[in-house]
Amino acid sequence: MLLLLMLQVRGLACDLPDGRPLVEGLDLDLPPGRNLLVAGAGGTGRGHLLKVLAGTERPRAGEVTIAGIPVWPGEGALGLAGRVRMGFAFPAGGLLSNLSLADNVVLPLRFLGLPRGEVDRRTGEALARLGLEPLAGLRPHAVSAAARKHANLARVLALDPELILLDGPLEGLDATDRGLVLDLISGWALDSGRTLLLAMEEADLPLGAEFQTLDLRAPHPPSEPS
Repeated sequence: MLLLLMLQVRGLACDLPDGRPLVEGLDLDLPPGRNLLVAGAGGTGRGHLLKVLAGTERPRAGEVTIAGIPVWPGEGALGLAGRVRMGFAFPAGGLLSNLSLADNVVLPLRFLGLPRGEVDRRTGEALARLGLEPLAGLRPHAVSAAARKHANLARVLALDPELILLDGPLEGLDATDRGLVLDLISGWALDSGRTLLLAMEEADLPLGAEFQTLDLRAPHPPSEPS
């Protein structure tokens, strides 16, 4: 039986929003259950590349396929709806300002057709895991930036995705919050049933997990896990 790649990239070319080239002719294969680190400091475009791979930003050229489904050329992330369980969290935005943190976590679960009890269970467990229970009824503008970051991760956790994309999940967090988030990421990275794409500094990687590396500071193909 032929095993589909979770992520396949061929000849990808894309530019930063200011027009500077980001990647040119990128090829990448990532099997299910493997992890990819898109390494680079802030400003290298790692987050923009992650959005291209997630199907929320269009590349200049090339092909991106997730679980055998064309993303580019194609409809982007819309073409994956109902076909691939994907969760992503980026440093800014992502939460609806008119909803509480709890309702932001609930919203994507409603599109899965889950029973109300299952939605409530997943939401409660995700909020508790990220330490958000006391803030669950507040809207994003009423909580700290760290709490908003945690809420985005809680939404990903509640979705129980098979493909996870995170951009700078540890940035701006204090030691306690970093430990909480790193523990969550480590669990995802070590889970053979999930594929994790991280855009962050290599020094922050969770211990014990293997990552294929795409370093935007060096013009070479992605390295294999050591």
